[in-house]
Amino acid sequence: MNEGVKYVKIQWIELENLKTGLKIERIHFNKDVTLLVGLSGVGKTQILSAVEYSLRLAVDKDVILHPYRVGMGILIGSDEYEWFYEINKIHEDDLINEENRHGFIFEKLTHNGEKIFERKNEKVSVIGYDKVPQPKKDESLILQYSEDENLDTLIGGIRKLYSVEMELEVKGGIRSESFSRWKSKVRDILKDENDADFKTFSHLPAAMKIYISKNYYYDLYVKIFEAVKELFIEIEDIDVEEDRAREMYLVSIQVYGKKLLQHDISNGMLKTIYYIVELFTMSEDSLVLIDEFENGLGVNCIDLLSELMLSERDDLQFIITSHHPKIIKAVDIDKWKIIDREANVVRNSESLVYGIGNSQHDAYFNLINRWEFEGKI
Repeated sequence: MNEGVKYVKIQWIELENLKTGLKIERIHFNKDVTLLVGLSGVGKTQILSAVEYSLRLAVDKDVILHPYRVGMGILIGSDEYEWFYEINKIHEDDLINEENRHGFIFEKLTHNGEKIFERKNEKVSVIGYDKVPQPKKDESLILQYSEDENLDTLIGGIRKLYSVEMELEVKGGIRSESFSRWKSKVRDILKDENDADFKTFSHLPAAMKIYISKNYYYDLYVKIFEAVKELFIEIEDIDVEEDRAREMYLVSIQVYGKKLLQHDISNGMLKTIYYIVELFTMSEDSLVLIDEFENGLGVNCIDLLSELMLSERDDLQFIITSHHPKIIKAVDIDKWKIIDREANVVRNSESLVYGIGNSQHDAYFNLINRWEFEGKI
């Protein structure tokens, strides 16, 4: 990966689901926080899913292909990339396997307006090559040419911009075998490089990051613990311990002198701890996707986590959805994208263009009143 890559942001995405006919017109994202505001069922979750799915297609060989037509803009430093692809049914003779009857039938990538590659069914052209081998139909050309120097910056950027889906499976743990293997690897890395930056471990599960920070980066652990303590004053300690009966390592907390393992901690408290751990430890330029931010969180948690999200990390890019007035009001209206739907077409507008005024206090209520007047509520 190109370690020199700095400043990576998703600029926009557009999508058409060729199976359902749902079309999402181009939506531009802010470089810091974009709040997708809209009624249930208008397409907000599909927007998040399209971003996450496209990033996986670019770096992962094991993605199940779905019939989509997608365009995406990515900014890396001062370089602008635009990537378009269409996945659709392929001929029976070209079947990759019986489970996957779809393949790439169109793909195009440009860099600052100059074409890097393009394929239309069997016809393929790649910059710097007079002749190219027939590409795999079940993989993006970005993935297939990931070692090419023309794609070095893009691949390095996309790998930095891995999406962090914050709808976490908080009741799961880490198998003892995996945990022991990771512990050993962490010790080896720190033995060879005493001053290793924590970002080396930022891709690991939250429970593993609690263990590493507490044992090797205590100042970071203190920041995490103090943020948790601000919400839950009863918590005296956070750790990771083995449940031998389950052969799992689980998050544990100490409350009033009593130790509670992960499955005995309330879902809302555990989810809040995970959010805080991720916000303090995820790598630079991460893209954070949060669908219905408020789900499972208490009112006090929403306040603090909103503040952390908006102030703690100015390098992160957040794309979030929410129906909760507290969260919507906490985000400046110039960060809102109003998502609306007519038939199978999803459109978006800036809050001011949508006609809900420029007062942060009144904007949410004006929005609700407008939807009610239009008969959408």
